[in-house]
Amino acid sequence: MKHVLIDKGLNFYKANLHCHTTLSDGRLTREEVKDTYKERGYSIVAFTDHEHLIDNSCLNDESFLAITSAELAIKEYPKQSTLVNRKMKVCHLNVLSPDPHYDITPCYSSVYDHYINDENRNLIKFEKEFKRAHTTKGINKIIRKANEKGFLVSFNHPSWSLENATDYVGLEGLWAVEIYNHGVVTAGGMADEHAFDDLLRAGKKVYCVCADDNHNADPLDSVRSDSFGGFTVVNCDKLDYESVFASLKNGYFYASTGPEIKELVYEDGKVKFECSEVKKVRLVTEGRRTSAIINNGITSGEFEIKENDGYFRLCFEDKDGKCAYTQAYELCDFE
Repeated sequence: MKHVLIDKGLNFYKANLHCHTTLSDGRLTREEVKDTYKERGYSIVAFTDHEHLIDNSCLNDESFLAITSAELAIKEYPKQSTLVNRKMKVCHLNVLSPDPHYDITPCYSSVYDHYINDENRNLIKFEKEFKRAHTTKGINKIIRKANEKGFLVSFNHPSWSLENATDYVGLEGLWAVEIYNHGVVTAGGMADEHAFDDLLRAGKKVYCVCADDNHNADPLDSVRSDSFGGFTVVNCDKLDYESVFASLKNGYFYASTGPEIKELVYEDGKVKFECSEVKKVRLVTEGRRTSAIINNGITSGEFEIKENDGYFRLCFEDKDGKCAYTQAYELCDFE
């Protein structure tokens, strides 16, 4: 049976799912972010300003969609700054609202409201004060409460947060893990592809995203700019909130820092792909079995998938070292 995993017959919408503006600690306004990202081919931005959901639907037009979202922090020592205590573990979660107009911040904590600009405090909406705890139980409580309201919850930049598998494999209800954060990488930090497999091999059903986490302290044309480096491509029929959110929720998207994935199909024990020109395509499975196609100018190909592979995913690398990542697909889903 043929399973179309990335459908070239649908539209592809480029998205930045991690972004900060002057509503928190970013340097560009919402309108400036919209304009600069649209100019570079983006159709979707999740405005994940710190600690408060903002309904940004006023920015929407026929070619641009703003996702109502926020970034929540949970620190080992809540009153200490990560700029001062650089050895402190933290957990940052992005929460994406299922409704563009639902802007009640889940698990709001005034301990963290220093992220919010004073002139924007009137925009905060929350049900009641919530005490956050940097423990597996405490973080799971936040994820669960967000899930109950229909939010998609992503786990951001694990390496920057100083978190490893012992910290995050116990998390339940995550929608995605951020495997590339452009702001972190341009500052000399690490990408987190390994965290994706850590979670998958722990039995978690989770997707992967690449994002900018842009604050725009440096000029947009600077080599240190934290914009336009990590993105997610949503594969769906139309650019409206319901369609995009459903595609994100169900894994109809891929993550990238450059290459394009044009089609992905699983059929008769093989996964077949079409892509922009790359030099290497890697197959990753649940176990040790891997494979690779290495050649200049690869635009299509296939891999055999074996019954005991558990799951499979592909990584595409171009001549500049930029990569695109499919989601992980479990063989049991094709039975």
